Amino acid sequence: MMRAALIRQYGAPANICTEEVPKPVPSKKFPLLVKVMATTVNPADCKQRSGNLKMVVKHEFPVSFGQDFAGVIEAAPEGCRYKPGDHVYGCTAPRNGCGAEFVCVSESECAPKPSALDWAEAAATATSVATAYRGIVSIGGATAGQSVLVHGAAGGVGAAACQIAMASGCKVWGTCSTGNRAFLTSLGVTPLDYASLPSELAAAGVGGSFFDLVLDAVGGDDYYELSLPLLVPNGKYVSAVGPVRNGGSEPITVGTLLWTMRKLIPRLLVAAIWPWRKYHLYLSFDVGDLRQPELAKWIEARRVLPRLDPQPFDLSQLADAHTKCETHHSEGRIVIQVGDGKH
Repeated sequence: MMRAALIRQYGAPANICTEEVPKPVPSKKFPLLVKVMATTVNPADCKQRSGNLKMVVKHEFPVSFGQDFAGVIEAAPEGCRYKPGDHVYGCTAPRNGCGAEFVCVSESECAPKPSALDWAEAAATATSVATAYRGIVSIGGATAGQSVLVHGAAGGVGAAACQIAMASGCKVWGTCSTGNRAFLTSLGVTPLDYASLPSELAAAGVGGSFFDLVLDAVGGDDYYELSLPLLVPNGKYVSAVGPVRNGGSEPITVGTLLWTMRKLIPRLLVAAIWPWRKYHLYLSFDVGDLRQPELAKWIEARRVLPRLDPQPFDLSQLADAHTKCETHHSEGRIVIQVGDGKH
């Protein structure tokens, strides 16, 4: 048996309860049994738990929410790249299951845990860094000497994107709230207030077509409209969210989907026929990117490092962690300690 934080129906954080349930059994599809040392609460977890995404993401109850994990391989089949005792981290999105003492995963959902990261840092790295790497490198194609603007630069994905862009040799600007300007400055990012973006850029001597790449980690078509004139002729606007601001914070409806399609279809049609298109949308990521030698080296050197919320939570407090996440006032990634940290 093991402890797991479960919900049995969509609803408020109070629906989460910690129970004793059978330990999962490895299968052909998910052959690795991992003892979870830490997991996280992502905004996506809250959006799924509330039922806001049930039109597009289905779950079979009970569900143990938590898509990031850092832990120790407990069991592995012969011929696997991992063996019992190996330290790993990764992500199980969209199926979740990491809010428990054990989870079964596939090889593709894992990467070796960097020795430079503790369990909390590793759990907080997987989703945000893999998402950011895809936007900045795989799709954005950032190269040394380019100018990059990140919207939502103080969030989990945004901060990772800034660090990856800087590690790639880019000059980085980022939009954020007033309270996060000092944090971005500490990263080496030039902070900007979205509400006064044009005037702040003008004051900094930046005008007209300037940025090679804009990464949107917030969502909202106003970001796209504002940023488009700032791109150089062959620049890219890459969105990890789409045209809906903080998509999923409110229930996704048929109306939401139709509005989104009206916005996206013309852009996607242009993308199909115009090789130098500016708009790129992606809503998924590849955990395998954590095994990319370049990215793994940056993480090991702590050049790409998550910002952690200082408030500690354990598995029995997962409901409280969801509540905090929904206030949008956390100071970084919210981490849940699951194991005893002795491995």
